[in-house]
Amino acid sequence: MTLRPWFLLLGGLAACGDKDDEDATPDAPSPWEDTARYGVPNWDDDDLNGTPDWDDSRAEDDDFLVIEYGPEEAGGREGTSLQIEIGGDMDDVRVHWEGDRVLDDDERSFVIEDFEEAGATLYVEFGQTLARAELEVTLLDADGGALNSHRVDLWAAPLILNHHLQPVTKVMAMSSSGGGGNVAFTNGFEDVLGDMFEGYRVNNYGWDVWIQDEIEFGTLVGDAQSMDFVIDSIRNNNGAGLDDIPEDQFVGEDFGSKTWGSKRANSQDSFGNLEVSPPVTVEGVEYPFGRIYYGTWYGDGPVSDLTQMLEDQKVQDPFVLDVTYLCVGHVDEFQTFVPDPSAPKGFRWIVNDADLAREFLEGMDPDTQLPLYGSSHGYATVGEILDDEELWMMNEELQEDYVEPAIETMKAELGLTDEDIIRIPGMVEEVRGCGGTTVALIPGTANMTVVPLESGETHLFMPDPFLREHTGLDDDPFKDEIESLLPEGLTPHWLDDWDWYHTQLGEVHCGSNVVRTPIANWWETAMHLLGGE
Repeated sequence: MTLRPWFLLLGGLAACGDKDDEDATPDAPSPWEDTARYGVPNWDDDDLNGTPDWDDSRAEDDDFLVIEYGPEEAGGREGTSLQIEIGGDMDDVRVHWEGDRVLDDDERSFVIEDFEEAGATLYVEFGQTLARAELEVTLLDADGGALNSHRVDLWAAPLILNHHLQPVTKVMAMSSSGGGGNVAFTNGFEDVLGDMFEGYRVNNYGWDVWIQDEIEFGTLVGDAQSMDFVIDSIRNNNGAGLDDIPEDQFVGEDFGSKTWGSKRANSQDSFGNLEVSPPVTVEGVEYPFGRIYYGTWYGDGPVSDLTQMLEDQKVQDPFVLDVTYLCVGHVDEFQTFVPDPSAPKGFRWIVNDADLAREFLEGMDPDTQLPLYGSSHGYATVGEILDDEELWMMNEELQEDYVEPAIETMKAELGLTDEDIIRIPGMVEEVRGCGGTTVALIPGTANMTVVPLESGETHLFMPDPFLREHTGLDDDPFKDEIESLLPEGLTPHWLDDWDWYHTQLGEVHCGSNVVRTPIANWWETAMHLLGGE
């Protein structure tokens, strides 16, 4: 974006006011207005050499913030020059000009001679999110006198994680088309989304299907640039499984990646445990990009380097939920957000309710055969599930001790009311090897992938519950129940995730991921959260 300060020039542009005013001083330039410019950290890898461009002196980059001063601004005066002085976070800001010249912490000022001949173009490069600097730019006459000056405040973008109301540009999952593969799962996406869906060969990545857990997408946005960004989890930081997928599939021009932390990972470091609400207002404070939330398991959350970075971005103010009752321990297992233009806030929050699960099953014929539940969970009929009083006592206790407190936390932290919440049937069971903690018995509907499109359509990809006698039939009373609870205008799709995901303690959201497009400029909507104007 070009800055064009203007001057009152003798024989050139007319002065403000009446040109015949005797008090007018046409040779005195008017003050330049102070301004601000917003750029993105240079964290992508344009030349694909494996080094982020900020650390790569060879990179010729398009992620510089360009500031131009045209020679016409000298007003025809000979011998003019432009003095540039800089202050601020100089460890994380550089200003390039005239090829290899760089203004940084070692050199904080320079003068561009003969300005009236070619003007000046400055290229600002950021090395960190929310880096700040100030340029003092002064136009000097041939004798070194100041003709005009102004200040340019330089801001680097915060890293903003995506929420479910943002339009999707790409959906992905791991793919295996051989015998016993997950073709039904991936075809469910591809049949709806076409080229917007991409499957990556799971055999190339150690048969690791949990692409939601490995990577988290966000955006970096400036006033003339934008960059997609993928956080690479520490869950595989040794080249195993999906560790290389950011570099293989995403990193390049205008797509950056970084890992925060290096400790031995636990399940809380997986990104099914890191979610973002839609935009909310809480006690009068607007969060135009939503708020981040993640789960803690016996008080342990994601690696502190990551959570500190997320807190440092300020605009999405993270908070926590207690997920100690869940074996995998991820917040996506029991709740999610879906768009709803008719809702007061433009969305609804979906959360599991064990009482509704029991009520639903009590409405079914207890003799209904459940082939997949018999083989995988030990319940051959609906009646056998209903007759397990220990199961229901546990679900009632966990609902009271964990789910209801989580609902109250979400209300407090996001300003939600009961009107914003849709409770859906959901229940858990204890499984061997989980130390008394739980996983979904009926495939977890809330563990869905939400895909709004630019066209205005929103598709929900959810795990097939298989609460029916014939696994091949689409008619399923649980599907009907869920669809009756969803807001109008959402299109449900039920995917077979039983063998590859559900019985392996995950669901559709765990096995897929999405890239979304930003829908607001942070400097216009979130500056109040950054302490700026």
